Amino acid sequence: MVISAPLAVAGDAFILAAIWRNPSLRTASYVLLAGLAVTDFLTGLLTQPFFVMYRLAEITGKEELHCICGIVTESTSHYFSSLTVIVIVMMAIERWLHMSRRSLLTARRVFILYITFLVVLIFVVVVKMYMWFYPSSIDNVLKVIFYLAGALCVAAAAFAYLKVFQIIRHHQNQIHANDNAIDMKKYKKSIFTILYILMLFVLSYVPYVCCVLVLIILQDFGRSSMAALNASLAVMYSCSFFNPLLYIWRIKEIRDSVKSIIRKIICKQNAEES
Repeated sequence: MVISAPLAVAGDAFILAAIWRNPSLRTASYVLLAGLAVTDFLTGLLTQPFFVMYRLAEITGKEELHCICGIVTESTSHYFSSLTVIVIVMMAIERWLHMSRRSLLTARRVFILYITFLVVLIFVVVVKMYMWFYPSSIDNVLKVIFYLAGALCVAAAAFAYLKVFQIIRHHQNQIHANDNAIDMKKYKKSIFTILYILMLFVLSYVPYVCCVLVLIILQDFGRSSMAALNASLAVMYSCSFFNPLLYIWRIKEIRDSVKSIIRKIICKQNAEES
C-alpha cells in the first residue's frame, strides 16, 4: 500500500490534468470521469496513508495515534467508496440519456449534481461516525436506509445498462434504414469502458466483502483472519491505482493528453539540466 498510494495519486493527477488542459474533454461524461479520478486521488492521498499509519500504530502500541488514524481511515473509506458508487451509477445513466437523445445533463449540471452528492455524503458519514461513538436505536434505521440506497444504486445502474443495450440492439436492426444513425462504435466503446470501471470496482471489493462475511459467520478474529482482512483491504484500495491505467488504455483522448503532459515535463527537466 505504501507503493500503490503514491502511484494512485500520480496516476489520477495525470488524468485530472489531462481533462483540465483539454477543452474538448469538458463534457458531461468526462466531468463524471474527473469526479471518479478525484475520489481515487483522495483515496491514495488520505485513506491509504492513514491506513498504513493505523496498522503501524497498532503494531508499535501507540493507542492515541491508532485511534485517530482508525477514525480517519474508516470515515474516508466509507465516504470515497460511497461517492464512487454514485458516480459510476451517474455515468451509466448519463450514457443512457445521451444515447436516447433526450439528455438534459450538461457538464455544468453534472458538476452541480456531483458537488451535491459530495456534500450530502459528508453529512451521512458524520452521522455514521457519531453513531459509532454514541450508539442508539436510530443506528439500525440508518443502516436500513444505507442498504436501501445501495440497492437503489444497483437497480438504477442495471436499468440504465438494460436501456443502453436495447438502444444498441434497436440501432443495429435498423442501421441501413437510418441515415442519421448515431456513431454506435463510439458509444459502444464508452459503454464498455464504464462497464470495465464497474467490473474493476466490484472485483476489488469482492475479497473484502467475502472476508467480512466469513468473519461474521465464523466469529473468528484471530491473527490469520485479520491478516486476510488486511490483505483484502489492500486489494480494495488498489482500485484507485488501476482506474487511471484503465482510462489511459480505453480512452484515446486522455491517452494522447497524458502523453503530451509527460513529454512537456521531460522536456522542461532536460532544459533545466542543460
